[in-house]
Amino acid sequence: MTPTAVAARGLSGSWFPGDLPPVVFVHGTMDRSAGLRRCVRQVQPVAVLTYDRRGYATSMDAAVETTSMEEQVEDLVALVDEVTDGPVVVVGHSLGGLIALHASVRHPDRVVSVGAWEPPMPWFDWYRDDASRSGVVGDDEDPADAAERFMRAMVGERLWERLPAHFRKERRAEGVTMRADLAMASDPASILDLSAVTVPVVAGCGSESSVRFRRSAHALVSEVADATLVELEGATHGAHLTHPAEFARFALLARSRAQLPA
Repeated sequence: MTPTAVAARGLSGSWFPGDLPPVVFVHGTMDRSAGLRRCVRQVQPVAVLTYDRRGYATSMDAAVETTSMEEQVEDLVALVDEVTDGPVVVVGHSLGGLIALHASVRHPDRVVSVGAWEPPMPWFDWYRDDASRSGVVGDDEDPADAAERFMRAMVGERLWERLPAHFRKERRAEGVTMRADLAMASDPASILDLSAVTVPVVAGCGSESSVRFRRSAHALVSEVADATLVELEGATHGAHLTHPAEFARFALLARSRAQLPA
C-alpha cells in the first residue's frame, strides 16, 4: 500500500493505513525508517507508522545538539497524533526500543504495548563494560570517521565499499547525530526504572548478539511485570535487516499483547 507522508516537529514519517491499533516502528542509532521497510511489508495489513528520528535521513535538518529522551518521546507522540488519537503499539530497535519504553511510562494511555529489541542500558556496569571491550566508544574520534567505523562494523567491509559515494557521504554526515544519540542514552535523564513499565513488553534479542544486548533483553523480562522474551536463532543486533520476517512476527507478537481500552 502506498503510504501517506506525515510531518511533525521538523520530522518526516510515513503512514501505512490498515487495521488498528497501528504499529509504530522506531529505528535505532545510525539507521533510518527505510531500514525497516521489509518489516513493514510483512506486518501489513496492520496499520504502520514509520519515521526518521531527528538528524537522520529525511529528518536530517531537525536539531540534535540539545536532544533528550523527553524530546525523542515527544517527537514520537507528535507524529502519532498526526495519524490517530487512539492507542498504538511501539516497536523499537536498539535506542528506538529505549525510546519506546520511556514513551510507555510517560504516555501509558497511548502506548499500550512495546516491542523492545536489545535496548541500550548504559546505566548498568555490565552494559558499559561490554561496550568498552567492544571498542564502540571513541570520544576523541572525528564524528564522520566514527560513523563510518560503525557502519563498516554493521554492514561489513565489502558492502560498505560497494555502496554509492553519495550514500557513504550521507552516513558519515550522521556521525554528529550518532554522538548525540550516545550522549542522550548515557544521560542520567535517560535512566529507566524498568519496574515502572506497566504495559506488556516483548523483549527481543539475537542468539549471536553481543553480551550486553542479550543481557538487556533478559533484564526487561526480569524487571518488567508483564514481559516476554523472544530470541531469534542466528540473529545479531541488526535482526530487522537480516531476519525481516522474524522481526515482523516479533512486532506482531507485541501487538497481540496489547491491552486495549474498552
